[in-house]
Amino acid sequence: MNKRIDIEQLENEYLRFLSNLQLPRKRLGLRYASVFCGGGGLDLGFSLAGFEPAFSSDVVPQYCETVANNLGDGGHVVEAHDISKLSGAHVENVTGQKMDMVIGGPPCQSFSILGSRGSTADPRGKLVFDYARFIRELSPQAFLFENVPGIMTLNKGKDWRQLLKCFEDETGFFLKVNKLNAVDYGVSQYRQRVLLIGFRDKDAADRFRWPEATHSPKQSQGKKPYRTASLALQNVEGVPNHVLRKHSQRVMDRYSFVEPGEMDRKDHTDRIHPNRPSGTVLVGSGAGGGRPFIHPTEHRHITVREAARLQSFPDWWVFAGGPTAAYRQVGNAVPPLMAKVVADAVARVLG
Repeated sequence: MNKRIDIEQLENEYLRFLSNLQLPRKRLGLRYASVFCGGGGLDLGFSLAGFEPAFSSDVVPQYCETVANNLGDGGHVVEAHDISKLSGAHVENVTGQKMDMVIGGPPCQSFSILGSRGSTADPRGKLVFDYARFIRELSPQAFLFENVPGIMTLNKGKDWRQLLKCFEDETGFFLKVNKLNAVDYGVSQYRQRVLLIGFRDKDAADRFRWPEATHSPKQSQGKKPYRTASLALQNVEGVPNHVLRKHSQRVMDRYSFVEPGEMDRKDHTDRIHPNRPSGTVLVGSGAGGGRPFIHPTEHRHITVREAARLQSFPDWWVFAGGPTAAYRQVGNAVPPLMAKVVADAVARVLG
């Protein structure tokens, strides 16, 4: 694509890096099934690491369309399903393959500190138990569960302990838990996620090591400095999903008084500071649209593509649906770059 070639010629290390994120021609021989795939952050990260996408699913058809358009081929089945009605037997029947890895992040709103904090009393919170059942039915070598850090503190940790016990009882796997921040792995965004990885074999669990941080606030001890938000927002004209949201003159005038790194007092939207990583890209409410940041120099919200850049999606990854659906896919995603380094660590003990 001409746009990708243009980006590679820029004196912008982050954009060159993102443009060079390409799916490997040679796979590891490890197949994965993905559920709650959303906009495909985990799918893309594991695929970039050399895992073979065999099955992907989400309850929202538009999200499945995104993954199918970007990763789908003759051997990759992408179907819309409610996890409570999806069986491991169905996955093996439609793919004709045994899964080595299962990946997924059940909807986190019921666990999030930004949500209702209703936890497992919310039906969405109970989806994690369907996920554990699904893993047991497929019996892969390993699985990954990701969620927001708030899941660990609900009800003074009682819900988290219940969830871990569920995975242990349902799968019998050996569990590893950590909290990672995407900014430590080269993503130009502060974004913490809780990652739970289970291994069928104790030896694999014992040999597994979480990925070391590659970036830090300042260049030191062999680490690169954090990537700033401004790097992700350059040269975006003509890239898919870069559609400007229309604002009234009154809103733009109000935004003009919001300094970088500060918040608009009326709609509580943060303005990105160009010389720092951005805050966590948010999905927004279900009532309409995302909650994108204010652009650091222009008096408008950032676009879907700009948010995707902050999440470390390459420009060739195009989101299906209108702006609302696309914003939600980006805001809910695991940054692909962070997913890749975790997938690399898993592959080292499974390969």
